[in-house]
Amino acid sequence: MVTYLKTAHEEQYSDGSKTLGVLVNFDEDENFKESFVYIFNHKNAMYIFFNTMVDMFDYILYGEDKMKRAYMEEQEFDELYDEDSIEGTFTEKLTWQ
Repeated sequence: MVTYLKTAHEEQYSDGSKTLGVLVNFDEDENFKESFVYIFNHKNAMYIFFNTMVDMFDYILYGEDKMKRAYMEEQEFDELYDEDSIEGTFTEKLTWQ
């Protein structure tokens, strides 16, 4: 399956340290569609993806305890995002913790 990535929304902290966003992964006919919320930490150039906004807010408020998340370095994400399409789904590219 060939899918595409698109940023649906982004907001940056006022100090510029982090960006919060929503990423959508979909196929050409939109028969397949999934979304992820993420935090991009500019200091360490790392993305943290979450399945739900609640998981992301819990991470922000309470740290790395129990919420499901996946990390991806900026360079790896940029390579996927800059491609016209990706083979498979974005979920398949993530290692969840």
